[in-house]
Amino acid sequence: MKEMFYQILETFENKDIRDFAETIINNAPKYFFEVPASSTGKYHPSYSLGEGGLVRHTVALCKLLNHMLSVESVANQFTSRERDLLRVSGIAHDMMKSGTQADYEKSKWTKFEHPLMAAEMVERTEGLSEEEKFFCGQVIASHMGQWSQDKRYPDVILPKPNDKYQIILHLADYLASRKDIEIKFDTEETHTEPPTVDNYKFDFGKHSGKTFQEVYDEDRGWLRWARDNVTREPFATLIKEFKPKTN
Repeated sequence: MKEMFYQILETFENKDIRDFAETIINNAPKYFFEVPASSTGKYHPSYSLGEGGLVRHTVALCKLLNHMLSVESVANQFTSRERDLLRVSGIAHDMMKSGTQADYEKSKWTKFEHPLMAAEMVERTEGLSEEEKFFCGQVIASHMGQWSQDKRYPDVILPKPNDKYQIILHLADYLASRKDIEIKFDTEETHTEPPTVDNYKFDFGKHSGKTFQEVYDEDRGWLRWARDNVTREPFATLIKEFKPKTN
């Protein structure tokens, strides 16, 4: 199921944050890749039920978040690094849904305090500054929004979203949990391999849809500019590997 995150990782703009996201995915409890998004099936759409449902819910959240961040007036409210930190928060938000793997083996039910546990997990992970990890932790901890209390757990009060970062992550989670909003998951999409220097196609700028070689042949000056100025991944890493073919 880890391959389902390839499409989300491709949208990261900063290599170090993408690497951090991959570490988070690799460190996830085993059950995260196996269980449905809801232990009762009551609160989530059909695509998030059954085996792997929690991963599909998480990918759906990230897709919805990226749709919102593709709107210029929304994207401009955040820096490049903030957008990537929101993506990390989306990936990790339910990663401790039933606690640790040991917790899950004792009880498969959702832990009401799972947002706090996921926040702590991210903050303990090496790879980013303490400030940026704290940013993710605050966003993750408040992702339940107005559902911050449950009479069954009177000692646990979750924080509510109170800034634009926390609000947009909560909104993406809310939409990914609506039964009347379906996200398509097909076989080809879930097995997409990471792009290589040979098959990568630009998804930005005036040469969107073209390969490195095609852009090199048509507009070498622009390609040099992009190499020196564009930091989004996977472009920034792949451009370093590109060796043009000359006639």
